[in-house]
Amino acid sequence: MFDTEVTIREIMTTEIITVHPDDTLYKVEEIFDMFPIHHILVVDRYELKGVITHLDLLRIYRKELTENLIDRTALLVKHAMTPNPLTLDCDDSIGLAADIFMANKFHSVPVLDGQELAGILTNHDILRYAFGR
Repeated sequence: MFDTEVTIREIMTTEIITVHPDDTLYKVEEIFDMFPIHHILVVDRYELKGVITHLDLLRIYRKELTENLIDRTALLVKHAMTPNPLTLDCDDSIGLAADIFMANKFHSVPVLDGQELAGILTNHDILRYAFGR
């Protein structure tokens, strides 16, 4: 069994990749193709605005395909992202994070240190801590 009182700060991913709300979904696709990630934080001047995921892309593309042809260079992140996501603080416990993940079926949560974006916590981070040491 692992210690659920360990802080998120100790296991979160701090090397994060971000996009701006006015970036294109094509740029998001390129990032997903280049890096083994599934969630990208959306920021504007260091302020967290949202999260965009692989699933968000699939949803908007499915919708766009049924309505018209897709121009992926014209669709913007702000039209597909989840705005104002729930966040955790660096000093919150892994146990709290796990409870939030399970209750909400989340796969990632942005992590703040006060008001500053500090990282992202994913289900992989928790699994790595629990089983991968």
